[in-house]
Amino acid sequence: MDIIDCIRSRRSVRNYIKKSIDQSLIHKMIENAIWAPSGKNGQPWKFKVVTDKGMIEKISNLSIHSRWMRNAPCFIFVFLDKDRSYHYIKDVQSCGAVIQTLLLCAQAYGLGSCWVGEILSKSETVMDILGLSDHNIELMALVTVGYCEESGAKASRRSVDEFIL
Repeated sequence: MDIIDCIRSRRSVRNYIKKSIDQSLIHKMIENAIWAPSGKNGQPWKFKVVTDKGMIEKISNLSIHSRWMRNAPCFIFVFLDKDRSYHYIKDVQSCGAVIQTLLLCAQAYGLGSCWVGEILSKSETVMDILGLSDHNIELMALVTVGYCEESGAKASRRSVDEFIL
């Protein structure tokens, strides 16, 4: 898939079919996502992949989006690795870059995804559920991943002139 087509066709997907994702495909997505830019090439991120339905249900119940989240066959959590961080703001931006790259990888591999930030307010509970409370990491996002139930609706953007100062 051409990169421009990938960028323009990517949508936040909230309807997934009941089909598991091969672990090797998830690994490939992360392997490619870590090529995202980061300050001083610090690569200040960690990932936790969850495919266990019970764990997905438990974490989904923490969110106002639980109704659709629980249908995703895979959650990928993205964390800031504080041990690799040299400048908090720059490293948070780097995590944003890795998240966007992960979303584009999902699109390129024929998967749907959705960046869930709302769960951040429950990060301590999420960390406890994942058994990660003793790590020096900070939750940056949860990305739901799965095969789309339907193709995403067409989206539009305002004119580029509206954004240029």
